[in-house]
Amino acid sequence: MEKQILSEDKNIKRILVKIPSDEVKKTEDYIVREVNKEYSFEGFRKGKAPKQIIKIRLGENFNNWLNDTLLEKAVQDIEKEEKFLFSPTVESTANENGNVEFEILVHAYPKLLNTKFEEIVVEAPKSDKVVEKFIEDKIKTLLESNAIVEPKEGKAELNDFIRVKYTVLNEEGKELQKDKENEYVLYEDDKRPMVTKLVGKEKGDVVEYEKEYENKKYKYIVTLEEVYNRTIPELTDEFLREIGSEFNSISELKAKYEEEGKEVFSKWNDDFVRNYIIGEIPAKTEVDLSEETKEFYVKSYMESMEKEGKLEEELAKYDNDKEKLIEEVKKTAERWVKELVVVDTLTKEHNLEVKEEEIMESIKAIAQMWYMPVERAKETIYSNQKLLNDVVWDVLKSKVADIIKEKVTIKEVEEKEEETK
Repeated sequence: MEKQILSEDKNIKRILVKIPSDEVKKTEDYIVREVNKEYSFEGFRKGKAPKQIIKIRLGENFNNWLNDTLLEKAVQDIEKEEKFLFSPTVESTANENGNVEFEILVHAYPKLLNTKFEEIVVEAPKSDKVVEKFIEDKIKTLLESNAIVEPKEGKAELNDFIRVKYTVLNEEGKELQKDKENEYVLYEDDKRPMVTKLVGKEKGDVVEYEKEYENKKYKYIVTLEEVYNRTIPELTDEFLREIGSEFNSISELKAKYEEEGKEVFSKWNDDFVRNYIIGEIPAKTEVDLSEETKEFYVKSYMESMEKEGKLEEELAKYDNDKEKLIEEVKKTAERWVKELVVVDTLTKEHNLEVKEEEIMESIKAIAQMWYMPVERAKETIYSNQKLLNDVVWDVLKSKVADIIKEKVTIKEVEEKEEETK
């Protein structure tokens, strides 16, 4: 097999692959063996039909099979030297004197021209305020979980505890849920209709409201079954003993919560810095990317949106200006390619690899987000190659971010008041 670069524009390469007749013949023989394994032809014992008979019987299907097999070999050969952004495109095919030629368009990973990671400045919050807030929240949760509740007369007020019974109907009036019971605390910052619409209501009151989900409307009929006044206990050593706490004193409890808070903050801060660095990679990276690649990305994106019936929705985000949308998609393409190239380059330079235990750590975190047992999440991810690839890619990105971290400046800053609330 012979390869010849016909033209090259940055990361775009048009490659002529020439496959000699002897290799074509070997591929034809392979196809004949495969056909003979599966099919019988009248007048011949199974597995003994000659090539010419098979070619005549299969007709154009034989030629398509041959071309597909040869093309796959050609692409695999190119892939030894190039990494593809997209699947290669065959621009022309020729067959002369038993020799086969493919002209193949390749969008390869572009060259990494320059990086300025040393210009990245990460502003990370100081740990003391965050840990202090963590301790406050833990204590608040402890006290509220041990609140004393007593039935009350009159209207439900903020911070009261309520029991409700509700029925859900779809747009056709069909009951999806009937007399389902639930309990809520009427927190001021809880903006769910099930909370906001019951403030000021009394026991026995019925409230109706509609809620839209995935372009479908649902009607909720809610009955306020009971209203309770909540009394939050005071944090004392005696309170800790009364609830059978593992802590004998407030100071002991706070010391433990502080230790937990520091551990949680450390992990959060590591993730925060990594994610910030990953987000800055495109702005601090220069690659030799062809305009043709960006246009190909745009074309694929627009076709995908149109096929899914989402193109009009996307255009509406840009005032129905197609050119604005195209420019934004091109920027997305650049960001995507730059991230790919940086991660690929640093992975090779530092011989990075993703270990099984690292994948499992990621799966455990995903299982929590999915509210799913770890084994179930593992089964789901390992049965879907795309999901597994995404997990591996995220782990690789984190490793690359840790390498880049050595070049960036990390400044500790006071956390803004609104961020701590």
